Amino acid sequence: MSKKTPPADCQVLSLDDPASSIPTTARPNTSSGRSKAKAKDKSEFRRYFDQDELPLTVETQNGERLLVWTTPLETLDYNHFLPICVSGLQETLEPYPTFAYNATMELLEHAMTDQRILKALTPVMAHVKAALGTRDKEVVHRVLLVLQQLVVCEGVGEALTEYYRAILPLCNILKDKRLGTGDSTTKDLIQETLEIIEAYGTDDAHFQIQHHVPTFQHCVAK
Repeated sequence: MSKKTPPADCQVLSLDDPASSIPTTARPNTSSGRSKAKAKDKSEFRRYFDQDELPLTVETQNGERLLVWTTPLETLDYNHFLPICVSGLQETLEPYPTFAYNATMELLEHAMTDQRILKALTPVMAHVKAALGTRDKEVVHRVLLVLQQLVVCEGVGEALTEYYRAILPLCNILKDKRLGTGDSTTKDLIQETLEIIEAYGTDDAHFQIQHHVPTFQHCVAK
């Protein structure tokens, strides 16, 4: 599956994450609330990148800034670096989201037929869930394109079944005009992503997807 450009505009994850329901005494408009929000906004990718702790360098070619891996991808520790790159998809301040997207897609495309991606799936899906949960249109578009590429990698399509409960309800929300981004591009990307998940999933993938996204009607002949 070729890399797409985003539109311009081992534990199984659960939606019932206890951490998300822990009450806090910090109000959003207080100094303590603001500091906590700022701390959450900075992704692992951004922190590592700013500290020059990633095997990446920025080169300028024909006036364009390009991210280049300085370590051969054949020897790269995907279990460590792939989740870090995926975490950067939540960023909104350029160039972090673009760099994170390009680095992630390069890793996925390079290792499509080996097991390194599958072994890193749990932390990767944690970041995918978090990015979808932002409901930020550009963030959602980026992570959906990455998810499409992720699904077609060796063994991931079927393994993803364990994460349906974590990500598919979010996709269902994002398709709704009242609750999600509601725009046609997002709806189309979600539909396309669900079709790919179904095609590379288990035999009952359609029914499992429809359980979480009732409006999903596409059927793939296995």
